[in-house]
Amino acid sequence: MSRPGLSYRQPEIRWMFISAIAALCLHALCWFVARALWGDADAAGETQRQVSLAVFWMVCTLIAWKLSPPPSRLHAALGALMYALFLTLLGSVVALIKLSFFDRMPLDANLMKSFSLLSVMMILTHLCLAVPSAILLQAVALKRNPQPDPAAG
Repeated sequence: MSRPGLSYRQPEIRWMFISAIAALCLHALCWFVARALWGDADAAGETQRQVSLAVFWMVCTLIAWKLSPPPSRLHAALGALMYALFLTLLGSVVALIKLSFFDRMPLDANLMKSFSLLSVMMILTHLCLAVPSAILLQAVALKRNPQPDPAAG
């Protein structure tokens, strides 16, 4: 008897790769369009950086789903977004460390206020652009387990 919720499509490894590649392509498209509309001259370079970071949260999500299958598609998408949020927060911490230690910027109130505002905006942007990728990732990789028929008893 299969447990209710979601599980990987079979063969698992093939569907994991297909879902990751499809979600990364969608993520790249979202980032490129967003940066091009913003007027960024290096939209392709920024897209490449963001996709290389997205690989980490997508792989973490696929591994987490393998270890503990999500009960619903909403839980799966929210779990993927939590990994994206964690990676984005980690990136903000690394950027602050780079500013203070390597670039020798003094950590005064003005810098912290500006950095905090910029970090919050960047985190929100990352999460908004990760939503379509998270939905596609779980839609392709996972399938719903058949519900047991209560009449079959």
